Amino acid sequence: MPFLYHLCADDFRGDELLPLNLLASRFPDLHDREVRKWAGRESVVSFPVPHLGVAWGDTVNLAALDPARLVEARRRLGLPFSSLLQRKVLRIPLERIAGQPAVVYDTRSHWRNSRPDAEDVPEVPPSSDFTPFDPDSYEELTEVPPLHLDYLVEQRDAGLPALGFVFVRHVLVAGAVDVAGLARTRLA
Repeated sequence: MPFLYHLCADDFRGDELLPLNLLASRFPDLHDREVRKWAGRESVVSFPVPHLGVAWGDTVNLAALDPARLVEARRRLGLPFSSLLQRKVLRIPLERIAGQPAVVYDTRSHWRNSRPDAEDVPEVPPSSDFTPFDPDSYEELTEVPPLHLDYLVEQRDAGLPALGFVFVRHVLVAGAVDVAGLARTRLA
């Protein structure tokens, strides 16, 4: 059975993963902390996600790759973990989102989200990076994408920090995701 993955802070509350914008009204203190991850790329939060009709900040981002693989890649390359990769992992069965509006986000180019400090990147990604989600054709990734590895090496060689999930396929779900009863495990 394929899975999706999400990283949770130790103080995760409730039985649902909430989009950033919904977190603001339900748990303002958590929102204030989580919104800091978007420093330098605030425009991404209001980006209208193709095929969904909602803003990026109204979606829950689920990785199609077990984040443990990202930690392994960083170890091999001699890179520090991003603080995000020090959180607990939720392994979410595909059926938890099967009936919800969602898209597959399979990024292959840099934009504001992956290069917040660069002046020469587009503000928005190409719409071709987004396809409607189909649970019957969903494939969990089993290896770190080569583009992500190349990105890690570039960042390391330039002496710059590397974001956690650049060029890693995600499923963006419009609205909250039920995670009741799912275990959260440590990565490292």
